[in-house]
Amino acid sequence: MAMDVASGKGAKSDINVTPLIDVVLVLLIIFMVLVPSMLKELTANVPKKDDSNTPPDPTAVPIVVEYSAQGELSVNSESVAPEGLASKISERLKFKSQKVVFFKIEDEAPYGEAVRFMDIVRGAGATTLGIVTKD
Repeated sequence: MAMDVASGKGAKSDINVTPLIDVVLVLLIIFMVLVPSMLKELTANVPKKDDSNTPPDPTAVPIVVEYSAQGELSVNSESVAPEGLASKISERLKFKSQKVVFFKIEDEAPYGEAVRFMDIVRGAGATTLGIVTKD
């Protein structure tokens, strides 16, 4: 507190805010320095759309696993039972150099079952899983 000597009234009731402003500015600088280093980054490699006019190789038929909302499972439009999915995928991947399997799953399909099928395909030898989206 400050004293007002000239008027003789005693102590002034004004608050000295200078130390408060100093502390707030120091905290602001600390947060400005620390926040960018605390942010975590997650990078995702999204493939670019191929605009070339070269036709795809007709011998390289991709493996597409389709799963509908009604629970129907098929591999390249051939119906397959969930128990036989692993053997069907491993048979198709046997002679392929790139072990890539694509999934085409309807929006209303059960999420847990779709993830289970992805695990089965991964266990059958697929190294890369892709998801077919609507264009």
